Amino acid sequence: MRRAKMVCTIGPASESPEMLDALCAAGMDVARLNFSHGTHEEHLARLNAVRAAGERNRRPIAILQDLCGPKIRAGKMAAGFFMANAGETVDLVEGGTEPIPGVIPIGYEGLAEDVKVGDGILVDDGRVVFRVQRIVPALEGDGIARVRTLVEQGGRVQSKAGVFLPSRHLRIDALTEKDKVDLEFGLSHGVDYVGLSFVRATRDVEMLRDICEAFGRPTPIVAKIETPGAIEDLDGIIRAADAVMVARGDLAVEMAPEQVPVLQKRILAVARRHRRPVIVATEMLQSMTKSTRPTRAEASDVANAIFDGTDAVMLSGETASGDHPAIVAGMMARIIQMAEGSPFFAPPIDRLEIGKTSIAESIARNACDIAEEVKAKLIVCFTHSGDTARLVSKGRPTVPIIAFSPVEQTRRRLALVWGVQPRVLNERATVEEEVINLATAYLIAQGLAVPGERVVLVYGAPLNVKGTTNVVRVHEVR
Repeated sequence: MRRAKMVCTIGPASESPEMLDALCAAGMDVARLNFSHGTHEEHLARLNAVRAAGERNRRPIAILQDLCGPKIRAGKMAAGFFMANAGETVDLVEGGTEPIPGVIPIGYEGLAEDVKVGDGILVDDGRVVFRVQRIVPALEGDGIARVRTLVEQGGRVQSKAGVFLPSRHLRIDALTEKDKVDLEFGLSHGVDYVGLSFVRATRDVEMLRDICEAFGRPTPIVAKIETPGAIEDLDGIIRAADAVMVARGDLAVEMAPEQVPVLQKRILAVARRHRRPVIVATEMLQSMTKSTRPTRAEASDVANAIFDGTDAVMLSGETASGDHPAIVAGMMARIIQMAEGSPFFAPPIDRLEIGKTSIAESIARNACDIAEEVKAKLIVCFTHSGDTARLVSKGRPTVPIIAFSPVEQTRRRLALVWGVQPRVLNERATVEEEVINLATAYLIAQGLAVPGERVVLVYGAPLNVKGTTNVVRVHEVR
């Protein structure tokens, strides 16, 4: 039973019912909707299609709404592009709606005030690089403030190309007006997670949480770590968020590519300390956008993320716009299973770090230890909010976790959590022993356990009351 979870981005290549069924069969746990692209109508159709596929395949699938964030782009250019040759001096100016001859317009107010001499400005994911030489005030010349740069790495700058300015200087909110409109749309349709792009400080996460709560839909937040500011405030951001994403694409543009592997391990370590799920993302199986086989480096990349203890790995363009999304997802699932089945798989965890603040955490820690000591087949959680299963997951037990919950959204949200298989009992009961008997019958019927095997039960007494996890019990299947 695979422990690490798989996030698949849904796009034109994967939105059909047939392809979504194939992705479910391959093991998709979370469907990511990228709000940097597409209309609300397209996203609603995809959201409904994912929900329908989950029901058809009897598989809880979480929906992750990934907000665009404050993307800065080059403005319009007369020829549709500007050819920047290495070694030349080129002026950048504020603008975006109308072409300005001889310069590159940038769609960001405050450009000349917010960049500093010596800063690097990267265009098109770093394919073209400018180095700031001088800030030319508006009073000099034609009344337009200019950022005079030296082209360090030349190339064609297209209209609307992505522009990376040093994020530590920017005076823009993590949530744009577009993001707020998109967020209201997502919350109104019950997304299970919200991804916050270009997080720079703890306050960005807190602002998003306040908006979600004001809307009446408190929703778990995935903080995307992709800026130098986020690295500087890493501890606070991870503590404030519900989960984190190692967004390696933009992180590698804003920082040196050779730093990314070290930063990935650091982010995982801090998230583990705060017991927050981690998604490792970007170009994990990028060559499979066209190919039916990954490169050896890509296979190793996925496997090493598993060895490092990530909760989930993510596919982006591979499933959103690639030639064969289901084949890619199947390959990723097999790499995960191979890594988890190897003798090198030992998720790094210090269980003594769990159980220091509450009875529930102490129960979760002991459930993991007891399951190993009595050679239990499973840990079975009965949970309303999902918190019990999340706490047990953080202990990284060596046996699978089955989480029974009567709440559909809880089951979907648990789809992201390492090692947890969310399930529902078709019959309802409120008496403790009746619920345990129903669960035992389910385990036998599904082939998850056989009579005579032991399982460790974790729940709260009385049942179905949030926040009362206080029982750990060894149960023999009969």
